[in-house]
Amino acid sequence: MKKSDISGSNTQPITISAKDFSLTPAVRQYVEMKIGKLWHYNRAIQRIGVELDVDHNQIKGRKHRIEVWVYLPGRTLQAGLKAEHMREAIDLVYPKIERQVVAEKEQARDWRHRQRPVPSD
Repeated sequence: MKKSDISGSNTQPITISAKDFSLTPAVRQYVEMKIGKLWHYNRAIQRIGVELDVDHNQIKGRKHRIEVWVYLPGRTLQAGLKAEHMREAIDLVYPKIERQVVAEKEQARDWRHRQRPVPSD
C-alpha cells in the first residue's frame, strides 16, 4: 500500500492510499483537485483520507473502488463506491461525500441558532 500526503492551497493534508495498483501523479492530482474542494464547504474539517483500490479478480465491470473519509470534530463521514474507471469512481463519489459535508455543516449551524437565547421584549 502506498500513501502520500498532499497539501495544495489548503494547509490540511489529504491522505491518499493506493492498494493493488501504482498511484500515478495524474490520479493523485485529480483526487487532490476534486476532493480538496470539500474544505470550501466546511472549515471544521480536520483531515481527509482517500483509499483507491483495484479488484484484480473481476474481469469486467466495476472493479475500481474509492473510499473517502472526512474527519470532523466528534464525527467521521464516509462514502465509497465502485466504477469501471478510476476517474469515474472519483467523479461519482464526490457528490455523495459533498452532500454529507454540507448537511453536517447545516446541522451544526441550525444547532447553534437553536442555542441562542430569544430576546424578551
